[in-house]
Parts: sequence; structure tokens; C-alpha cells
Amino acid sequence: MKKTRLLMLAVASVLTTLTAAVPSAGANGTHSNDATYTVSITNITDGQYLTPANFAAHDPSVRVFNRGQAASPGVQAVAENGGVPVLAAELNAAVDAQGLGVSGVAEGGPLAPGQTTNFDVTTSATRLSIVSMLICTNDGFAGLNSLGLPTIDGQSRVYPLQGYDAGTEINTELKADIVPAPFCQEGAGSGTGESNPALAENGVIRTHKTINGVGDLGENFDWNGPVARIVITRVPAVAEYELTITNLTGQYLTPPNWVTHDRSVDVFQRGQAASPGVQAVAENGAVPVLADELAGAVSAAGFGDSGVAGPDPIRPGQSRTFTISTAADRLSVVSMLICTNDGFAGLDSRALPRNGGNRTYRLQGYDAGTEINTELKADIVPAPFCQMGSGVGTGESNPALAENGVITRHRTLRGVGDLDPGFDWNGAIATLQIRRVG
Repeated sequence: MKKTRLLMLAVASVLTTLTAAVPSAGANGTHSNDATYTVSITNITDGQYLTPANFAAHDPSVRVFNRGQAASPGVQAVAENGGVPVLAAELNAAVDAQGLGVSGVAEGGPLAPGQTTNFDVTTSATRLSIVSMLICTNDGFAGLNSLGLPTIDGQSRVYPLQGYDAGTEINTELKADIVPAPFCQEGAGSGTGESNPALAENGVIRTHKTINGVGDLGENFDWNGPVARIVITRVPAVAEYELTITNLTGQYLTPPNWVTHDRSVDVFQRGQAASPGVQAVAENGAVPVLADELAGAVSAAGFGDSGVAGPDPIRPGQSRTFTISTAADRLSVVSMLICTNDGFAGLDSRALPRNGGNRTYRLQGYDAGTEINTELKADIVPAPFCQMGSGVGTGESNPALAENGVITRHRTLRGVGDLDPGFDWNGAIATLQIRRVG
């Protein structure tokens, strides 16, 4: 069981019931199927403030509150007085009894209208419940009861937090009967922040009818519809992989550019034009251009990683092993076939073994479609292993050779120029073995 530490709340000095420390939940180890979720709560009322949210992650058997049933002492304490510690203790006991789950209180002060607060929850449980006081009410609260957590890394779920009446105190809407918060009392501070037995309603939880104007609370404290919006996002877990790429040809390969990403990204596609970065690699082995392109894609997506497995070329028959860490679930790789006009070895958007095990992929040879395949030493990069020491290539794109085509499978060398036949290949260019190591 893993629990977050329940935090000391400093809502406001006038909310006297919230100035005590919330007890620690303790920690008794972790579960192998723990996941981390980012919870974002936005107050969508015009004038109501919300206390920091009491939350619990648990299994479907737990119900923190139910419409039509009496509020627990903890829910009553939150709804009437913002008494966070009482409900916190109740939620701790509930997750302790399960042997799993996590409970806590969101850090920070009251959540003002239009304001958003974020916190993380790490748990193996599948449901989430939240209770937060509607401060400028007699016994109103915002609630989320046993809603499902996202099941897929990167997935988000959006829920409305409805306003509920705890049914424990008559809705006088008088400042004297609510907590003495300055944003409710306009400086009068006449509330007590304690339950008044004379106002006991002995009812059940129901949907709150908002402020009815029967007391001295203004219409600014009213609301229509949900009182808050919650977004729950499952944070992708970072995994570590060992990658081994083996060159199967007589070609030399540039250090592979690699990127991890989600399914929405394609680094290259057959039948479409090569990006400037892929073109730069395929024609001239210009690794940094594609590296910048991939880093930009990762930044825009908000997760993933990119890099270059280098710095030296991979010789025929040679293997290179490198390690990557990523929260993404897909991998793409691009490496120039150095002794070609615009050939590259590529792997586009293949799955990483997120749940353990190994995977082996074959990198095929592609023609970027950006330069005519003259197969002349004068038109390829001046690598000594291609030029036989002559070094006549320029290492730059030649506009006169522009093909303006699309990416296709490379048909290997056709012997139309002066490249050595040993640079030819048959089948896959390389193998890529992927092993999850952490």
C-alpha cells in the first residue's frame, strides 16, 4: 500500500478549523502496477471558493458519499466547516482496510473562482473520489464519487464536479451561520466555523439548489450547473531500453537518429516527400538537422525523447548498443546509407516492448526521392570508404540532381555509376534488437 503524506493546510487564518496539521498517511511499500495521475481541478463558479480537495484513490467497493444517504461525519465536517482532517482520517481508514489505494489533501489554500490547482496521485487503485467544501454555503460541497481513472498512458478523462448539499444543516444563507472567510463575510467575520446544533437538518445528501437569496449572501455566490471541472491524466511511466543495431550490408551507416513518440507521429512515410531533416541525412549524412527536427517534435508533443547513437559510422557487420529512457511507446530510426546518393535505413513508428520482453525489427533501405541516383563518387559524400581515397564528393546537395520525388523502397545499387559492387545489398539493411531493462 502506498499513501501520500497528508499535508498541513493553511487555508486562511479565519478558517479556524483548517489550521491544524493533517495526519500522515504513512507508506507501506509500492505495488508493481502503480500508476501516476495528474489531477487538475478548476473552479468554474463566479463567486464560490473551494477548500483544498480531500481525495482518495480506491477500488469500486468504496463509496465516499451517496446521494439519498446521510453524510459521513467526515463529509459533514468538510461541508459545514471545511474540517478537512476529519474526512482525511476517514479516507485513510478506508484505504487501509483495502490494503491498497492512496488518500490525501491537495496542497495550497482555497481555490478561487476561475483558478486551477494540480496535484499528483500514485496508486494501483482504479477509482478516485474527491470532496471539497463550497465555502460560502451552510453545508455545500463539490464532489466526485468513485469515478474511473484512465487506463492508458497519456490518456485524460474530464469530469464535472457537481454541487451537493450534505443535508446536515439548514440553508439559512446567513453570514452568521457560515465560516468566517473574508471572501464570504466582506470583512464582517461574524461566522463561527463550527456546527450549530440549532441548525441541524438530519437529512441526506442531495444536489445543491444553489443560493436562493433567503439570507444575506449575495447573488455573486450563486452558481448554475457544475461547480468545478476535473481533468485526470495518466502520466506515462518512464522505461529504459537497450538497443542493438547491426549493419547487415557492405554499406557504412551514419550514427542513427532516433526518436520515441506516440502513435500520432511519423518521421517518414513511403509515398510522401521527405522532411528537410530526413533529406539532409539521406543526401549528406547531416545528422544535426534531423536531430533538431526530432527534438522539436518531442517538445511539441510534451513527451518522448530523441538523440543520436554516435558519433562514428557503423561499419559493415558491426553492431552498436545504446540505452534510451522514455515514457513514449513508439520508436523511429533514420540512418544514411553513406555510399548512396539519397539512401537511408529507416524504422518508422514501431512499438516498444512496454510490458517486458524483447523485440527485433529489420531496418529497410529507402530512397528519399530527393536526388537522382547517379551512383557517381562525385555526387556522394567524400567518405574514404566510398571514394577509395579520392575524396571527390562534396557532401552537399546539388540542385542539378534534385529529383523532387517521394520516399520509396530503395532498389539497391544498379551499377550505373562508379561505386564498387560491394556497396550493394540484398534485403534488410540492419537489424534492431530492443530489450527492456528497466
